[in-house]
Amino acid sequence: MILDKMGKNSDALHKNIIRELSLYSKRNNITKVLMAISGGADSVATASFLLDAGLEILALHCNFNLRGEESHRDQKFVENFCSEHKIPLEVKHFNVNEYISRHKGCSLEMACRNLRYQWFNKIKNEKNFDRIVTGHTADDNIETFLLNLLRGSGSRGLAGMKSDNGLIWRPLLEYHRNEFLPILETRHINFIVDSSNLKNDYRRNFLRNDVIPLIKSQFKGFDKALDKTIANLRDENKIIESSIAQILGDKKKHLDIETIIKFPAPKLLVKRFIDPLSPFSKTPDEVLDSIIANKPHIRTWKLRNGTLILRNKCLFIEMIHGESGS
Repeated sequence: MILDKMGKNSDALHKNIIRELSLYSKRNNITKVLMAISGGADSVATASFLLDAGLEILALHCNFNLRGEESHRDQKFVENFCSEHKIPLEVKHFNVNEYISRHKGCSLEMACRNLRYQWFNKIKNEKNFDRIVTGHTADDNIETFLLNLLRGSGSRGLAGMKSDNGLIWRPLLEYHRNEFLPILETRHINFIVDSSNLKNDYRRNFLRNDVIPLIKSQFKGFDKALDKTIANLRDENKIIESSIAQILGDKKKHLDIETIIKFPAPKLLVKRFIDPLSPFSKTPDEVLDSIIANKPHIRTWKLRNGTLILRNKCLFIEMIHGESGS
């Protein structure tokens, strides 16, 4: 009786998800997507639901060759899954250690992310697909929120991932894993578990495996409460970003000091203005200190992507590739 009820509930949810994906894809003219598929529950569920919604899929699988035989097992599973569901598949092998040796200071996690999205973007541009699709869920968004909270992020970081930014679409971002797992079970869709996710080698895994379960044991409804908080922050951040956009416009290369001082959050405005230069975390504070000091000399900051100049009561950006606001 319990299993029968679970089946009925999962069928209803499955129909609802398919309806949402179908409507969203039609409304946004999405017909062809690249699907990043690891073989885990999230990406397998996303791929299955997209197929049911009638979208054309090209699956992409990254083999980073970091887990020995398990990496080959994952690739084989994805190959079999795609063959069974008649999904075309492309697989790419990466040398992550070689990438890290060429990019000093890059972590293993960031190296894998960079390699993954470089390849995804290349395929998207070459084959003219509408979106790159990932299997991120509401659980991933909560983890991202907590990571950014502990790093001291502002509203943009705490607002979490966007479900669709025009390049990457995350169809299951509003759903928790425990909501759609019964759908996979009742439809007899298998998936694999990445053993590295069970180890606390990364901060995200530590939050997922230890911290979040502990919080859940003390705070009933933790998931839904955090979902609501993230949604509220996302709405509030839209207001903030809209106010900043009205001042900075599109690719603005100069900003006068009076505008900065009069803005309700001067540091945030400076931070958004100099974002294209990939500044250091201390740069906005240094800029504000120089503005407050009100000294007549020119002040410059050599940053990753160019130079920031404070001159004649105005900030100027000079990009490395030669664009200038002076």
